[in-house]
Amino acid sequence: MRVKPQKGLAVVISLSIGFSMLSMEAGISAIKAGATCSKSGQTTLLAGKKFTCVKVGKKLQWDKGVIVQLPKPTSSPTTQLSGHDLVISQIESNWKLWKSKSSSTFTPIKLIVQPGYDAAWGGASKASDLLISTFTANGYSLLQEPFAIFGDTEEWLATTGRPIACGRSVPEQPLGIYCGHVQLGYGYFALNAMQNEKFIGKTLTPSQINTLNYMVVHDVATMYELQAQYGSINYDGTKNQIPAWIREGFVQLFGALAISDSNTQKKSYFDFFASSNMIEGFPKALCTKTLQDFESKDRNWGGSCMSSQNFYGVELLAARHGGLDTLFKFVSLYGVSNDWTSAFKSAFGISREDFYTEWYDYLKIPQGNRPALTPPAPPAHN
Repeated sequence: MRVKPQKGLAVVISLSIGFSMLSMEAGISAIKAGATCSKSGQTTLLAGKKFTCVKVGKKLQWDKGVIVQLPKPTSSPTTQLSGHDLVISQIESNWKLWKSKSSSTFTPIKLIVQPGYDAAWGGASKASDLLISTFTANGYSLLQEPFAIFGDTEEWLATTGRPIACGRSVPEQPLGIYCGHVQLGYGYFALNAMQNEKFIGKTLTPSQINTLNYMVVHDVATMYELQAQYGSINYDGTKNQIPAWIREGFVQLFGALAISDSNTQKKSYFDFFASSNMIEGFPKALCTKTLQDFESKDRNWGGSCMSSQNFYGVELLAARHGGLDTLFKFVSLYGVSNDWTSAFKSAFGISREDFYTEWYDYLKIPQGNRPALTPPAPPAHN
């Protein structure tokens, strides 16, 4: 059934709309300087001005109004990272994924110090245990129980370390790795203190605590790097261990990641590492010796620039060429093939030669200042 239009109703609606629009227009036009208003203090915005109802004599009226600067909408453009900042971001993202798998099922480090040492020495296990739990959860194992042993006297170190140091004479040097899982040496060496300085009865400074924590976790990472060459067989020290710059950069990077995450400051791994004076700032020029010079077993860094470049080189490798897993992949492949250049290309997907070119580009070294490419160092035992 069709409904017949009701003309009267349409007229009423039309008139109602008309009156409403007229009322709005009248109200708007009434808001101007000197026009009557109804309530003192009342404000209204119109055409970019703010009008206020004020009392003039006995009369309420709108003032002259003031121009209102409306805030412009702000945009939040995504920051485009580049260079070292981008590398840091990529490494942090990868490490976050690794750490999210951390397991409570792992063998913690056993830290033994000479009686009389500050309790802070025992706290050095925190970063190391975080690293061990993360490595374990990501499929990388240390087959033997990890130890860190520090003391002031040769007699105490020898007596304590000999039962777990593979029958070797200890201490053979101020600080060393024994059997691939025992870090053992003098306290002064672990803290970069004066030779033969004693620490029985001494309270460690905050700086010394940072150094100690890093030295312990650094060598725990070394233990895992050593074991990775042997796969499911216990480390026995027979395999070649070069190139030195990859070995050192490997343990520096993982050490920095673990120690920063276990610290209450919660800085990025690089900010904490740099602010603790454990590494030089990002290089702006080549060191006296370059990465090429440390392809051999030589680890006589000769200065913080040369030690630091290992960190930046390995950091770049992991960020651009497969992530943290590729560092372990390289070590394990090299352990099988004993050919580090082929293991390098298989793991990272880039040749040794092309990586050095990328490295110099990364540092923005002019072509004329780049060292000549030399043949790769042959395998050598370290």
